Amino acid sequence: MAKIHYPKSEKPKKNKTWYKKKTEHGPSFWQILFRIVVILAAVALGMSYLSIFIDPAFMSLPYFFGLYYIPIFALNLVLFFIGLVRMRRYLIISLVALLPSLFFADLFVKFGNEEKSVAGDEVKVMSYNVGHFEAGSKGMNYSQTLSKICEFVSREAPDVLCLQEFHSTDTATVNRLLSYLPYRHRYFYRNDGAHFGNITLSRYPIVNSGTIDFPNSSNLCIWSDIRINDVTVRVYNCHMQSNQLSFATIIRHMAGDFSNEVKNVHSSLAHNNVRRGEQVGIVHDHIAACTLPSMVCGDFNDTPMSYTYHRLAEGHKDSFADGGRGFGATFSLLWPMLRIDYILVPKNVSCDRTTVNRVPYSDHYPVSTLLYF
Repeated sequence: MAKIHYPKSEKPKKNKTWYKKKTEHGPSFWQILFRIVVILAAVALGMSYLSIFIDPAFMSLPYFFGLYYIPIFALNLVLFFIGLVRMRRYLIISLVALLPSLFFADLFVKFGNEEKSVAGDEVKVMSYNVGHFEAGSKGMNYSQTLSKICEFVSREAPDVLCLQEFHSTDTATVNRLLSYLPYRHRYFYRNDGAHFGNITLSRYPIVNSGTIDFPNSSNLCIWSDIRINDVTVRVYNCHMQSNQLSFATIIRHMAGDFSNEVKNVHSSLAHNNVRRGEQVGIVHDHIAACTLPSMVCGDFNDTPMSYTYHRLAEGHKDSFADGGRGFGATFSLLWPMLRIDYILVPKNVSCDRTTVNRVPYSDHYPVSTLLYF
């Protein structure tokens, strides 16, 4: 069959009425669904921003949005790119929701190799939740894990070391560990013949020390006044209320009754978050009454998008945000989502090369930074 050639003026035009018909009869089902998802995701991200300002004792709901900040942020980012390509009329909603994240990005991840010009004596500080020496690599017993952690710390050679969840059946052993750090302050609870708690070790003299007890909790904070050359700095070594949840246990229970278990898990999270908020208030008031410059180190059991973090960070700067590289996540089981271990330093102290070492000896990764006094 011969091909028909039309003059340009008579050539049939492509039918473009599908779009007009769609708009004439209102948005399609998928457009409505996309709009709802965009709005809900934006609201969720907004709630995560609010979580840093709201005391969980007053309202616990924002806490959960802060806890899930990373996946909520990722969802909004995906929706933004979809809007950029196909649904431009909804682009502004995702854009407005994402903009505040620019102020929080360096609390989670840092890129680049910024060269710093620093002056003063270099002091290396490390914070490490050692997980009772039982939460690391499978196949390693207590003694092997303890030995591996001591080898790692000796190689890194911090001048000030804050350990949480330290566990020992023989307190004399503590005095023999890491002998190059001769000054130490500890507070241990006793349970079934074992001792566990926090310990701060230092190359520099500890001239004063004390303990901050938390009501009805085995969590605690110890403080040590450390004389570094001509400056005395108070170092707070904190282990805040944990969520007391085993991920293996959660998965096992969820296999039976998913909806009920999710409710129980979030109820437990809310309860422990309220207790953690009370502990934060106690430590915050203690810091406010201190006339010395202070550092706050330890396991906060909360992300940077939390009331806990921002309350303790008042008057300090985050060593990772100031001198970190790469991902700041410190909890190994959900890496790179959860950053819950910190070193907060005085605002007038320079810091550099903040590092999260991904060593498999605990369920937490150690954090270290270089400070200049």
